[in-house]
Amino acid sequence: MRSIYLDYSTTTPVAASVRESMLPFLGEFYGHPSSNHWYGRAAQEAIEDARSNVASLLDCHPSEIVFTSGGTESVNLGLLGVARAITRNIPELVPHFITTSLEHTCVRQCASQLEREGWHVSVLGCDPNGLVRIDELEGAIRDNTRLVSVIQASHRIGTIQPIEAIAEVCRSRDILFHTDAAQAVGKVDCTVESLGVDMLSFSGHKMYAPKGIGALYIRLGVPIEPILFGEGCEAGIRPGTANVSHIVGLGQAAKLAHAGLKSTIDGISSLRDRFHQQLESIIGRVIPVHGAAAPRVPGILSIELPGVAAEALQQRLPEICFGPAVLCNGRTGGRVVNPTHAALGLTEQQSTSTLQISLGWTTSEDELQRALHLIAAAYESLVTP
Repeated sequence: MRSIYLDYSTTTPVAASVRESMLPFLGEFYGHPSSNHWYGRAAQEAIEDARSNVASLLDCHPSEIVFTSGGTESVNLGLLGVARAITRNIPELVPHFITTSLEHTCVRQCASQLEREGWHVSVLGCDPNGLVRIDELEGAIRDNTRLVSVIQASHRIGTIQPIEAIAEVCRSRDILFHTDAAQAVGKVDCTVESLGVDMLSFSGHKMYAPKGIGALYIRLGVPIEPILFGEGCEAGIRPGTANVSHIVGLGQAAKLAHAGLKSTIDGISSLRDRFHQQLESIIGRVIPVHGAAAPRVPGILSIELPGVAAEALQQRLPEICFGPAVLCNGRTGGRVVNPTHAALGLTEQQSTSTLQISLGWTTSEDELQRALHLIAAAYESLVTP
């Protein structure tokens, strides 16, 4: 029997229409987009069509979209590219960067790199639901604060940050604001005007496009320098030959997301909540949900299964594809609580008992019913002496 896939927050399947849109650019339309002939022009037109589709999803101008190799590159370009432009423009300044304890590894490592380049860095905590406290942000801002980055939606627990309020604070102090929206684009409203962000990064493979493609929104007028060097594409900000087929695929995925956003939010949220309620009913225990009192993206469910180690449960359920392990490898080789769980104040036992489930477009009611009964049976086998 086919495995049950419950790991959409890690990666999504490529949508059928996305695959179909890419195929011509893996075959007959093989031209280099910078070439001044028919094949080249066909490739460039396809790129600009895709750029328009992404811009429509984010409600911005197409010229504000830069295609990259994925979310990690988008974050690096948005943070390091802008930070270096800031220090070049004001060389006497020792600038200050603010981020949070909830970020993806790429943001945390960019923060470390900025420290090596002379920036001061502050890391904000969160409340018990995984939300940044606005008053803590306001208290962390200094006269030399120039850049803030806050994840829009947590890849671990799904909570959605108050991005509009954070943007308002930053705007009132003339601070540039970036958000990592990899878990939000295509799942919740990410129109940049309503969010108020200066930069927004995201990844194709989180929204039914292929791996190896992403984009950065950067508001017109924001200073930025390239972090890679070579023959220029993407307005001279990101060099290298454009990955035409994948850009086309991302454009089609953006088109799908734009058309189906409301139904995605309603349908998957309902599946997620029913799954949790039914699991509690079947095993007869209260199952805590991380971030339960906060707004969450539709598909992510992070739960604590009392009295069992989630890893032991997963080992008994090879037919279910769950989310990532809750413990991370520490620098000394031991196992440590992942940063998001640590920020929430979870104990090691609570973190060890955490199971991450994420749903997507192709998750069916039948799959969830199978998963429910398999999880319940495995749970009972672990807690029964």
